[in-house]
Amino acid sequence: MNPFSSVYYVKENIKRSLLLILMFILTFTVYIAGLYISNTESMFNIIVERDKKTAMVSSIATDKNCVDYAKAIERLEKEKGITLLHQGVFNDIYTTSIMGFDIGFATYSFRSKEDFQTYCDFTGINLTDSSQDRELGDGSVIMNRLQAASRGMKIGDKFVAEDDEFIGQEYTLDAVTDNDGYSTFFISGTDSARCLVLNNSMDESSFKELLKTLETEYNVYARGEDYNNNKIGEMLGNFYYIYFFVIILLSVIMAVTVNAAFTGMYQHRTGEFAIYKAMGIPARKIRLKILSEVLLIDVTGILAGLCIIMASIYLANNLYLIPHGLKLFYYNNMSLAGMVTSNLIILIPVTIFQGAKLVRADICG
Repeated sequence: MNPFSSVYYVKENIKRSLLLILMFILTFTVYIAGLYISNTESMFNIIVERDKKTAMVSSIATDKNCVDYAKAIERLEKEKGITLLHQGVFNDIYTTSIMGFDIGFATYSFRSKEDFQTYCDFTGINLTDSSQDRELGDGSVIMNRLQAASRGMKIGDKFVAEDDEFIGQEYTLDAVTDNDGYSTFFISGTDSARCLVLNNSMDESSFKELLKTLETEYNVYARGEDYNNNKIGEMLGNFYYIYFFVIILLSVIMAVTVNAAFTGMYQHRTGEFAIYKAMGIPARKIRLKILSEVLLIDVTGILAGLCIIMASIYLANNLYLIPHGLKLFYYNNMSLAGMVTSNLIILIPVTIFQGAKLVRADICG
């Protein structure tokens, strides 16, 4: 094997290399922090993606006797390519997020089992478990598996409101769905001035324009995907600042630590690089050697860390989180961006400072 190759050096200095690989594995702390902080957003995104072709139209306090709401619904009934699912009595419940605070997720109240089934067919939701004693109907509540686990409920349990929650009537958990995003669906025969609009065939721009027209011409709310995305940004925007602070803090700590370790590794090799220089090997090639060694150790650490983290998330989900109504996702764009940023903050100083130092090494020094 070529002694000038990065693989040769790593094999010949396995203990030092393993220590550095371990340090790069620890950079996955940033990735895990990103998954943890972005978890609530990821849960919301599942719901937004599922319901991106739906909208909620509802009356507002200034719409006396729901006159404008009735006109808006009459207008919608004349539109082609949409389905209206009138909502039952309003319910407001919360879920404890993985970060420990309570937050509201999607809650729908359908007038009948048939309306609920229409919604399931439209969004692709499937029931994984249901009551054997009675059919879905007035007074049924259907939760996704995480929501039910979070509340410690099983099929047949009565739904009991917790602090600061509002439940409009008595409900029993009659079915569980297979979707991941926290969602609770009620079936109530009581009417309310709210209607879920399913966009079956209208193009996206026309559907948005229709919602805008409803809010302009009538005294109602007509809220779809854009509103949901903006609301998520408002609620969770501060978490991004927290995460980027965490990235910078952890990255600086790791950069100082890893640079110190590389300094120790290269310090005893000054003579080696002085010989390279005396042999007439160009400074560019010496820098490339240093870069290739650092990248080899970095990539090895990343691959090893990836395997460890994915296995850890799998075990954490299946042994503890999911049974307790929580879930850690394997991937998030913000987590990956944070990981890459952290890695660059570590790699750039190592390659620049160590390269500049070692190309100046002199055999006579």
